[in-house]
Amino acid sequence: KNAIERAYETLAANPGRRVFMLSELIHNPFVNADLLRRGLTYLQTDKGIPFTINGKPATADPDAPLIWNTLTPDDIVIIPAFGATDEDKRKLVRKGIAVCQYDATCMLVEKVWKAARSYGRAGYTVIIHGKAEHEETKATFSNTRRYAPALIVRDLEEIKQLGRIISSNDPAVRAEFHTLFAGKHTPGFDVERDLQRVAVVNQTTLLVNETRAIINYLRDLFVSIYGPEAAEHVGGSGRNDTLCYATQVNQDALAKALSSPLDAAFVIGGKNSSNTYQLYRLCAQTLGDKAYFIQSEANILSLNEVEHYVFPSMHAGRLTGKTEIRSLWDNATGPKRVLITGGASCPDGIIQQVVVRLNSLLPQENLRALDAVIADFQPA
Repeated sequence: KNAIERAYETLAANPGRRVFMLSELIHNPFVNADLLRRGLTYLQTDKGIPFTINGKPATADPDAPLIWNTLTPDDIVIIPAFGATDEDKRKLVRKGIAVCQYDATCMLVEKVWKAARSYGRAGYTVIIHGKAEHEETKATFSNTRRYAPALIVRDLEEIKQLGRIISSNDPAVRAEFHTLFAGKHTPGFDVERDLQRVAVVNQTTLLVNETRAIINYLRDLFVSIYGPEAAEHVGGSGRNDTLCYATQVNQDALAKALSSPLDAAFVIGGKNSSNTYQLYRLCAQTLGDKAYFIQSEANILSLNEVEHYVFPSMHAGRLTGKTEIRSLWDNATGPKRVLITGGASCPDGIIQQVVVRLNSLLPQENLRALDAVIADFQPA
C-alpha cells in the first residue's frame, strides 16, 4: 500500500520528469498496468533483465539501446517494495539518481536485512529461506553478503540436502555443495568453515511454519552431530517477526476458514505473487483440484470451468508456469460453499469483481440481498 501510494504521488508531483520503476512495483498485473498507462516505465523485469528503449527485454531485443543507459540526474527511479540489490543501487548512484528519496522498500523487508546483518556480525553464516529468482530474496542476499557468508535455500527438501553435506566427512559428498547450490551462495564459500554456525532469515512472503521447520531441522542436526550445546550453533527465531504481517493475517484467517466444509476455493493474485501462491498451497492441501489460482473474474469461464494458473516450478532446470482449464462443479446441483481470498497485493476491487462474476452466473431468483446475508451472522 505504501509503495503504491509512493508511485502515484511521485507521478502526480513530477509531470515534467521521467519517472521509472526499477522493476514491478508489486506482483499484481492490474496495478502495474495502471501505473504504466499513467507514464511510469520499468527499467528491468522482475528477473532483473533490463528493458530496451523499445520496451522489450534485452534478451528479446539484444541490439537495441537499454533504458538504463539513457538515465540522467533529472530522472526519478522508484525502488519497489521488494527492495533492490546493492549492485542496482550503485548503478543508480553512478547515474546521479537520488535513490533514498524514492525508496519504497517495505519496512519488513528491511527488518530481514537488519536481522541478517546482526547475525553476520555475530559470526553466523546466513541462510536465506527464499526463492533465488525472487526480487526480494536477491535484494536480501545482496545486502547480507556485505556482512556474512550467505546461502539461499528454497525449502525443507533443499535444507535436507544441505544437512547431508554438513553431516558427512566424505570430501566427495561435501564437494556436491557447489553443484547443488550453484549460484545461490556468496563467492569463496567454504563448506568446512562457513557451515559451523548458521542463522536463518526468510523471504517475508513465505509460510512461517516452513521457516520454523528449517530452523528446527538444523538445530536437531547440529545436536545429533556435536551434542546438546550445538543448538546454539543455529540462529533464527522462527517467529513471524520478519514475515509480512499482511501475509500472516491472510494465512491465519485462511487456515481457520479451511476448517469448515468447502466445495471450492478461489485464490486471487498475480501470476508471480509468491504470497498468493502460498495461500493457494494451503487451499490445495485441503481441497486438491477444487482450489483455483486465478488473476481476476475473467478466469471464471462458467459454472463448469475455471482457467487455473499453475505456479512456476522447476522443470528441466527452468522455471515454468502454465494455465489449464479445470472443471468446477462437474455439473453437480445443489448449494455450494465457496471460499474467496486474495494475496496481499490483490486490490479489493478485483475480489469484489470475482463475487459479482459468480453471482452473474447464477439465477437471479437464487441470489439473496447482502443485508439478509449479514443478518444471519448477527447475534439473536
